[in-house]
Amino acid sequence: MNRRGLTLFESLIAIGLLLATVTAVMSALAAGRQHANEARMSLSAGLAAEMLMARVTAKASTEEGWNDLEVWNGYQESMGQIEAGSGALLPEAYQSMDLQVHMAEGRHEIPAIAVRVDGRDVRVEARDTNGQLLAQVVRFVPEPQQP
Repeated sequence: MNRRGLTLFESLIAIGLLLATVTAVMSALAAGRQHANEARMSLSAGLAAEMLMARVTAKASTEEGWNDLEVWNGYQESMGQIEAGSGALLPEAYQSMDLQVHMAEGRHEIPAIAVRVDGRDVRVEARDTNGQLLAQVVRFVPEPQQP
């Protein structure tokens, strides 16, 4: 007897294998997309935090700028209100996070040359809607020296 086709059982097995393959491919694509979105969000948060840090510390090397630096402590830019240095809002990719500035008096010691440098530790944090930390930029700003 010559068989010229597939039995019902063979067809069901073939459909099952095809379904498993399609499911695995779609799952891999979804995971890749999720990782890409997380990477984009992390990169945007880091750039936004760096831009805010630049605004905070821009004039800190002058006496007047140093005195005004404390005003930034506790400063916050809420979701949808993230600004560029010019005061204009940043593009949509940067608007899904909160930025906050924290500041503390600090002293860094360099034992090799017996020097202590007074200043402020400035920290800018970017957090998502759930409060999860996306990016953090920390910088020590030395107090300007009197001439």
